Amino acid sequence: MRNVKKFFANFREATVLLIVLLAGLVLSLISPHFFTWANLRSVLIGLSCTAILAIGTTIVMAGGAIDISLGAQLAMSGSIVGVLFIKGVPILLAILIALLSCAAVGLLNGIIISYTTLNPMICTLGTQFVCQGIANVITTGSPQSLRSAPEFFSFIGKGFVGGFFPMIFLEFLILGIIVDVLMRRSSMVRKVYYVGSNPQAATYSGINAKKVKTMTFVFAGVMAGIAGVLTTARLSVASPAAGGTVTMTAMSAAVIGGASASGGSGTILGTTLALILLSLVDNALVLMSVSVYWQNLISGVILLAAVLLDYFSHTKKG
Repeated sequence: MRNVKKFFANFREATVLLIVLLAGLVLSLISPHFFTWANLRSVLIGLSCTAILAIGTTIVMAGGAIDISLGAQLAMSGSIVGVLFIKGVPILLAILIALLSCAAVGLLNGIIISYTTLNPMICTLGTQFVCQGIANVITTGSPQSLRSAPEFFSFIGKGFVGGFFPMIFLEFLILGIIVDVLMRRSSMVRKVYYVGSNPQAATYSGINAKKVKTMTFVFAGVMAGIAGVLTTARLSVASPAAGGTVTMTAMSAAVIGGASASGGSGTILGTTLALILLSLVDNALVLMSVSVYWQNLISGVILLAAVLLDYFSHTKKG
């Protein structure tokens, strides 16, 4: 029994995985429509773009910071790629410009936060408004339809591999596995954990803490950019409102999955499992015809519980 407790204490993902499996079992009993491939495929498609953005969120939090502008960066990226294509810019060039724009925002966030004492939340709140403003300006505040998107662009957003497996989820899987392995195995990427745990000690050990933290924001910006491009490809619409509440969802998943705003922890696997759990809860509420107001309330309670869990677990360790 003691070994089991030790296993779950040291392997946070195991706890989340157990909860996901239990939730799946309960929900399959509640609704006969839940455990069908059509429904599960819908869940996978719906969470994919948020999951890609959550990869960046996890990296930033592991580095000891927070970025609330990522949802707005997603909207900006999707708007840029859509509007540029409508105006005749080749789709690959439009994608590159969208990703570079988000990388530039991430670089700006990283430099300001790493080289000043400005609070990350205040800084990224500012860039959130900037990115949302850019998205609104270039789309004139209304969704722009992509009537004749190239086959390649449509496929990466709403295509199916083998005729049944969502391409967009496969893209997330590839990105997620690569980043998760690098966070566990690469000495270069693991510097993020050292900086997040104790930036002063990391600096004394020869790590350029400011540079590492800056690069986490750049990386997160690129992930938000990719999520924005894929959102536009999936919907065939460039919408300035695409970001929605995706930032809070990604942060909730990261915290539930083991990340902490104080830095030094978090894995992509844990974040992914937590995001699946949140998506399953949302899906079940829809299947049971629960009012959208109750859905928001339940999501808020889950986020609050995750934050409190994070706080008390770190207080106990301290």
